Amino acid sequence: IAPSPLQCSFEADEEQEKSEDDKDSDQNSDNPDGPDTSSFRAFMISFLSPSSSFNDSREIVPEQSEEMGYPTLTPVGKASKGKTGLLSRGKHSIGKIINKAARMSGFKQNSEPKIDKEVVNHAESVAPALELEESNEVNSLTNMPVMSEPSTLLSETMRSTLYSSLPILAQGRSWVLLYSTWRHGISLSTLYRRSLLCPGYSLLVVGDRKGAVFGGLVEAPLQPTSSKKYQGTNNCFVFTNLHSDPAIYRPTGANKYFTVCSADYLALGGGGHFALYLDSDLLTGSSSNSETFNNQCLSHSPDFAVKDVELWGFVYPSKYEEMLKLCRTEKPGVYRF
Repeated sequence: IAPSPLQCSFEADEEQEKSEDDKDSDQNSDNPDGPDTSSFRAFMISFLSPSSSFNDSREIVPEQSEEMGYPTLTPVGKASKGKTGLLSRGKHSIGKIINKAARMSGFKQNSEPKIDKEVVNHAESVAPALELEESNEVNSLTNMPVMSEPSTLLSETMRSTLYSSLPILAQGRSWVLLYSTWRHGISLSTLYRRSLLCPGYSLLVVGDRKGAVFGGLVEAPLQPTSSKKYQGTNNCFVFTNLHSDPAIYRPTGANKYFTVCSADYLALGGGGHFALYLDSDLLTGSSSNSETFNNQCLSHSPDFAVKDVELWGFVYPSKYEEMLKLCRTEKPGVYRF
């Protein structure tokens, strides 16, 4: 195919420019790719952005993408000998112009920073988690079973801790006050008798005059015997609030000395010493380490003066009103279940 006149003209211009560039290269070897001084090349340079440079180590050739209307950019190596042809330079320059125009128009909307959805979701989930942790204690207090009347010894926080330590059979049941010294008088025999009202697990709570609150889980009815015979199961435990949090002491398995009832005293734990001992008038008591629970002294001192004693029973909600009425109408000396 015969070359066109325009192509011949371009080739003649290139030969003339090449001879001129060879002369310039002898004078300045550090810049072999200097700007073209021809009128057409000057026009092309003025048409390009000032930021465009031919000294880049990599050229960019536009390739049409099938999925997008904008060109895809593919790097190619720079020519190693002499200058590239005018048409090649023109193609490259037009590619840069198209690339810049695409970035300024359509691609600009995609230049915004993308936020990781996982990070956002994680950040949004932190606050609810913290709120949930802070509200756990409040929820545990509001979801506690009802009490027949307020306790003079147990705070709601301590009651919540004791409730979570109760056997499964005792959880979910309403709390009924079977006996208290301030309501039913100071009498161990009265405590024994009123424990018959609600057979099953019962919580014995004792307060000394120095502010300590302690006691244990027993199994009612508490029946005094002439012989030193223990009753109860491995679900029994003793507790105290001497520390910042209530301490629960469960059976060690060393023995089965859980609860012993006598006409002269009531004691929990055994094996050398009682974990908790109350005399018959419920005015004094003692506490020491026992092999049954391996507990520390539950009160401020081994011997203490009793302030109040309470015995709480656990009944099903369906039987609550009936049990509440029974506890309020029971007369001294009358045994009812």
